[in-house]
Amino acid sequence: MTIEAAPAVEAGVPTIPPLPPVYEERVADMQRRLRAGEFTLEQMPGYVKGKAPSTDVWHRLDHLEVYPRVWGRECGKNGIGRLREVVLTEITEAEKFPYHDLDPEYFPKMADAYDSIDIPKMTDQSLAYEQALESQGVTVHRIRFPQPPVSAYGPGKSTWGAAELFVLRGGSVLPKRGVQPLAYGRAEYMALWAWTRLGVPVLFAVTGRGIFEIGPCSFLAEDVFISGNGMAFNDEGLAQVKPVVARSAGLDIEDMTFLHVEFPGSCYYDAATGTSHHPDLLLAALDVDKVIAYPPGLDFTTLEWLRTRGYTIVEVDHTEHVRFGPANVMLIEPGLVIMHAEATESIAKVRQAGVEVIEVPYSEFMKEGGGLHCSTGQIWREKGPYSTDR
Repeated sequence: MTIEAAPAVEAGVPTIPPLPPVYEERVADMQRRLRAGEFTLEQMPGYVKGKAPSTDVWHRLDHLEVYPRVWGRECGKNGIGRLREVVLTEITEAEKFPYHDLDPEYFPKMADAYDSIDIPKMTDQSLAYEQALESQGVTVHRIRFPQPPVSAYGPGKSTWGAAELFVLRGGSVLPKRGVQPLAYGRAEYMALWAWTRLGVPVLFAVTGRGIFEIGPCSFLAEDVFISGNGMAFNDEGLAQVKPVVARSAGLDIEDMTFLHVEFPGSCYYDAATGTSHHPDLLLAALDVDKVIAYPPGLDFTTLEWLRTRGYTIVEVDHTEHVRFGPANVMLIEPGLVIMHAEATESIAKVRQAGVEVIEVPYSEFMKEGGGLHCSTGQIWREKGPYSTDR
């Protein structure tokens, strides 16, 4: 394969970088208003004629008030409000990792054999999921990875996992991985795509020796964030992420509840027990007072927190959990979720709990390590309820 060099830029010639469409529209609108003479200093927050800008105003102005005016849009998957915009990736033959047979023991094992993955079926299931999202008024974008996909250390793996494009209010968060090194660079590529195509800037990156695979994290409310402690997370990563999550919610750290699931063992996914080190395979919101969970994968402290606060817990049994990952749902809004159609018993339980379910076949994705939540980059949710709104 021949790689062409980037075109040379003439020395000394100023250039304008490619602008995301929404940012370009915002710039053009402001330029129009300036040309029309519509700008006055009275439009500036706290303006007082004859006085310098007041620190009482500008030192108290939250970033959450500023970033939409810069980038021309709002973003963030915080909370459980109405889902409005997502990203999925284009499914290609590369999802069946061509280097898997070099050493099968090197890669995570799911309940079904890896070589049974059916790529055409996986593609059809992804398209059906896209249609289900669009039927609920959700805008769906598709990311295409360079083919064949690459990572920091060689070939790229699991590009279907768009949840690694984790967007808080204000921008995306770049994780630092602890489980699969051949996925290094995946989140960075998707964040670059979201910045240049959707106007979603990078807000934060986990640095140093911190480990925090934020993609499988989620919310139970505006003020409740689910993560964990194990192979995919460590204390340093958690310390870096906590203030960023809290600020993105407009809260102080002490006003935010962080549910950190203590994961057992040293295996990313154990089909024999159903335990995992990714929380979105074990616990998810169904409504402001309802969750779906695989209790054997959760620690006592997390289960007690849910129980003592009166959550209805829809329990997933082992057989469906290990094959279909029914707790890996996509919440559209409180009381409405998309679930893996194969998990019939879990779907029945969720409906009995008073939650509406849209069914989408998704069997092929669990063979590769995840499901609906794992494969969805949530770009924007409307603000939703707090944990006290019950």
